[in-house]
Amino acid sequence: MKTVIFAILLLSLCQLPVLAAGTVHYAPLTPELLASGVKIIDIRTEKEWRETGVVKGALGLTFYREDMSYDAKAFLATLQQHVKPNDRIALLCRTGNRSDKVSRYLVQQGFTSVTNIDGGVTRAREAGIKLVPYQKDNAFIAIRQ
Repeated sequence: MKTVIFAILLLSLCQLPVLAAGTVHYAPLTPELLASGVKIIDIRTEKEWRETGVVKGALGLTFYREDMSYDAKAFLATLQQHVKPNDRIALLCRTGNRSDKVSRYLVQQGFTSVTNIDGGVTRAREAGIKLVPYQKDNAFIAIRQ
């Protein structure tokens, strides 16, 4: 009996890291999401920011370069200068595919409240979300390594 109880206890303890980890949530970019206080992280390229504009107040932090290469460690280090792992963040790309991959990566790195903006900028624009022209400033960082 003690062996069974010990085995159950051991198995339940093995699940603690999984339970403590965050999960990726999915939501379109809406006025309600923008007003919720979540920090929007726009992972698109600088070229994309110029083409479509950006969400006012978002942090632009390129993950994938135009050739689809990336430096995950540099991205994470730069992101952590702006947000903490327990902050509420929502990742944005053109269609939601790249931001989904990065959202999953951030959860693996210990971020606990990550939303992937479903449909990305494309769906947001179709829904009437207004973007502002991109202006190069400190809030938009294209990692070029």
